[in-house]
Amino acid sequence: MGGSIRWVATMPLSVTKVDNLLRALALPGLVAYGFAVSPGTGSGGLPCLWRLAFGLDCPGCGLSRATALLVRGEILDALAMNCLVVPVVLAAGYCFCHEVVNHFRERRRAWPS
Repeated sequence: MGGSIRWVATMPLSVTKVDNLLRALALPGLVAYGFAVSPGTGSGGLPCLWRLAFGLDCPGCGLSRATALLVRGEILDALAMNCLVVPVVLAAGYCFCHEVVNHFRERRRAWPS
């Protein structure tokens, strides 16, 4: 009973690895989602549950179409559609860059000196 319990290492896939994977896929997933959505109609995107339930637009309504416009290079139209696309893209870009930098930092530490 003298040793410490290290049950985290016995877990098949730790929460940290899943979290890192989700952050690494944030920007590529957002770009892929933007290409899947039709910018004119919004078809191919996720429906707004708030609008379906209450018949009112939420602050996120139009975000799928704004993302679709942004990945197609129509920046001003994307901002006109929904200006919340800016923090969404910045957050996804930050998460992606953070995970890439951490991946290479950990890889460099693992190399023998």
